[in-house]
Amino acid sequence: MKQFQFLSKSKYIAGLQCLKLLWMYYHAEDEFPPTDSATQAVFNQGYLVNDLAHSLFPGGIEIPGTTEYDKILRESQSLLSCRKPLFEAAFKYENTYARADVLNPRRNGTWDLFEVKSSAGVKDVYLPDVAFQKYCYEGAGLKINKAYVVHINNRYIKSGTINSEELLVRKDVTRGIRSFFREVKTQLKKMMRILGEKKCPCVKIGPHCDTPYPCPLKEICWDFVPKESVFAFNRIQKVKAFRMIHSGVLKIQDVKQVYSLSSSQKIQWICHRENRIHINAPGVQEFLRRLRFPIHFLDFETVGTAIPFYDQSRPFQQIPFQFSLHILSGWDREAVHHSFLAEGKEDPRPEFLSALKSQIEGKGTILSYNMSFELGRLKDCVEIYQEYREWVEGIKDRFMDLIVPFRRFDYYDPKQMGRTSIKNVFPALTGGSYEGMGIFEGEMASNEFARITFVEGISAEERNRVRGHLEEYCKLDTQAMIDILKVLKSAAEGKGGL
Repeated sequence: MKQFQFLSKSKYIAGLQCLKLLWMYYHAEDEFPPTDSATQAVFNQGYLVNDLAHSLFPGGIEIPGTTEYDKILRESQSLLSCRKPLFEAAFKYENTYARADVLNPRRNGTWDLFEVKSSAGVKDVYLPDVAFQKYCYEGAGLKINKAYVVHINNRYIKSGTINSEELLVRKDVTRGIRSFFREVKTQLKKMMRILGEKKCPCVKIGPHCDTPYPCPLKEICWDFVPKESVFAFNRIQKVKAFRMIHSGVLKIQDVKQVYSLSSSQKIQWICHRENRIHINAPGVQEFLRRLRFPIHFLDFETVGTAIPFYDQSRPFQQIPFQFSLHILSGWDREAVHHSFLAEGKEDPRPEFLSALKSQIEGKGTILSYNMSFELGRLKDCVEIYQEYREWVEGIKDRFMDLIVPFRRFDYYDPKQMGRTSIKNVFPALTGGSYEGMGIFEGEMASNEFARITFVEGISAEERNRVRGHLEEYCKLDTQAMIDILKVLKSAAEGKGGL
């Protein structure tokens, strides 16, 4: 059992989310899974934004270190008299401990507190976070004048070197944290009592398991929830699903009040109870009739970070760096594959658009899965590279969306578990899988591309390895669409699967 020393701001927020989560952090640390690559990428982005925010406060002093608490506390205290901006200064008051992203001195002897976030605005969860810090710092003897959240200006357009004054916004939250500040002492008392107990508190699962952050212990707390649970119902309200779970109705098949279900949920209820596939043949046939050969199966991969990489791009704007294109000229023909994967640190959009234009034929359907994403990226691209605007305008009406038959529940396989994303539909319909791949989902592709392209010190061998994984992953997305479409065709003809 880990000995309790103090409550940090992150643990305080965890306690507000779930007291069981807080208790586990201090008494069952070994139960927590290691940080995954996606979460680490979010942390890394936060570190970069935090470092950039330091440029807003010239002459600032950073207090180094992570675990030598007493040394960090002593150094932070000693630097207060310098009356300079302090980065990562640490203070302790009673059972609270916090490190400020920025403390900026005022002429009247007070300090302004700045909490830096790599988001595009001030989220609700930031307010109790800042309130906790104010409580800790003032308890330690500082006088906090105003509190700010520094966040990303998502309207900023990069042009040359990043301008931190334009990219970062300082939002005064002094008034916004008042009610949260008044609650800190009461909340801390409750948390201290829980942490002092030998037995883990019993907390039912609920919306708090994903709010404000996904709980790292969800797999443990939800181990009693079956795979075919009521959460798999299409568009079910979370409150309703939790009410079912808490009343003992765990599985889709267990639901008795069928009248309360929507039409798509009733389809699911029947399919899961009878273990059969639902096919609305006329609906699938109508979709298939609209297709025109050659069918172009198209998928994009994109990268979008808080601090934009490329000129004429905004924070978080999804910049396409890769496409996979399979062209099928007939049902009995072999699809021809084309691809593009950007190289180097230059803006990939001009070469991406040129390659795509050269490969898409002058006629035939362009089929994507959730096509609004691909169309949206093309629209963004031609706002900057207008020489391609006419071409994009000419092809956008050729797009069709392969997700439509699944969103309309013209086809439903219980193995989809209520989900309509390609990552669920593909294995459910075809038995295919993304498992075991070096890259197996879009966020990972984005993070890995950014890493091998913009992080210094990546070897050529590592870069080639990752690029190979990117090619393999994106190619599977379009091949998966072909396989899914063939299942739909067989179903519409009454022939079953592939």
